[in-house]
Amino acid sequence: MGLEGQKTLCKDVAFRLGLELVEIFQESISGKVHPEKRPVFMKALESAQRSGGRLMVAKLDRLSREVYHVSGYTQKHLFGDLTPDLLIAESPSMSQMEIYLKAMISEEERRMIGERTRAALAERKKQGAELGKTGRAKALSSARNKTSEAIAYAKELRNKGYSYQAIADQMNADGFTTSRGGNWYAANVRLRLKNLEKLTARQLRW
Repeated sequence: MGLEGQKTLCKDVAFRLGLELVEIFQESISGKVHPEKRPVFMKALESAQRSGGRLMVAKLDRLSREVYHVSGYTQKHLFGDLTPDLLIAESPSMSQMEIYLKAMISEEERRMIGERTRAALAERKKQGAELGKTGRAKALSSARNKTSEAIAYAKELRNKGYSYQAIADQMNADGFTTSRGGNWYAANVRLRLKNLEKLTARQLRW
């Protein structure tokens, strides 16, 4: 779900539940970063504390992908008694305890999937199978092609005067993804375009 999709979901839930949206915050940062080290998240938290409201995120992993972060928040270990209740837009009826339990279940599911995948690959390797070298090569080639298309599109938008954040938002809205299938953010758009500029400069010198 891109940034615009997340905002739309939150607005729809607020309208359906008759809630007032006090402020909207947007942060491009990994869900594995500790909440206290996320500057925009902390501003959102302070806003909710001032207004006496709840803090809404589109999906639980937008708060954090780490169960101990979710636990620390919902159990009020991180920010004490002033911790605003958390509202998950995709499941707005969940209680704080249910949010905590969902984080635990999601983490356990990720662990089990990883173990099953490693076990299956180990068994295939034991049987002498070549673990999809051709498939991996095709996947890498496809990813490179898609990334090249995305960067060309980003360059076109930059030439039209778009900011890096506006480019990222537009790329996500138009279905462009990174080579790993993730969303684009201002930081990785800027890095890719800067690298492209350096590569072009070197080619011109030659």
